[in-house]
Amino acid sequence: MSLISPKQNCLILGAGRSGTSLTALLLERGGYHVYAATYPPSDANPLGYFEDQEVNATNDAILAPLHCSLKGRLARMLKQKPRLTLPQAWLLDLKPSQLHHVSLEPTHAQTFKRLFGRMPFAYKDPRFSFTLGALAPLLPENTVYICVFRDAREVAESTRKHAGTYGMILEDEYCFAVWEAHYLCILEHRRRIGGHWLFVSHQQLMEGIGIRRMEQALQIPLDRSLVRKELKRSQARGILPPSIQRLSEQLEDLSTLDTGYSPEPQSTTHKSYSSESSREATSIL
Repeated sequence: MSLISPKQNCLILGAGRSGTSLTALLLERGGYHVYAATYPPSDANPLGYFEDQEVNATNDAILAPLHCSLKGRLARMLKQKPRLTLPQAWLLDLKPSQLHHVSLEPTHAQTFKRLFGRMPFAYKDPRFSFTLGALAPLLPENTVYICVFRDAREVAESTRKHAGTYGMILEDEYCFAVWEAHYLCILEHRRRIGGHWLFVSHQQLMEGIGIRRMEQALQIPLDRSLVRKELKRSQARGILPPSIQRLSEQLEDLSTLDTGYSPEPQSTTHKSYSSESSREATSIL
């Protein structure tokens, strides 16, 4: 663990199977609170998942009306989409135009207020791609959003295999739709709520560039020895659909921005999606 105490809080965003677990591991060893109770390592994640079970369960509860309610199930069935159980909300394919349907019950808000009070935190959950807009007003001002992304073909292959371990059969087309949904919604959150953002590709993590950029952004040292390249098993095959290719290029561009980082807390409070105004997003290092 680092001897330098982190001064920023973090949310780790990105589609599942994209390198978010490695990012959470790096930050946990860097001194962040990542989880109180988590899941054991598995063949899919040999180093562990580094997700807080209460964060996952609460995000699942927030998203449940969109796919577990009678209306939600019927809408997905009519569109011939896979039926998802309560803890499978990370496999949703929401469009940014649907984000205004995501809202908090009082119990959800109370839970996250308590979780966000455990500072400095670095919570990781792919469901944040869809719930961030509703949670933004509860977040401390000195929160950095770290968006991790990976080649959509590798993510689709890994997602399909991981879903197969609990009996789900997903087509490539749906896996690509899930990947696209995560990052389109993340970019919409960035546009709406602003704040400090850091985009890091999986390749940058493997090469160490991403770790250096996180170190500079968060002003803490991170342990590069935690990166184990032999665990990168999925390979990119085939041609990306045009919309996925364009979104991938946009994320790559964001991951090369070098605009500096202000460690001072932001002076303007988070805006919920009910407000038309928003802060301008600041990309960092």
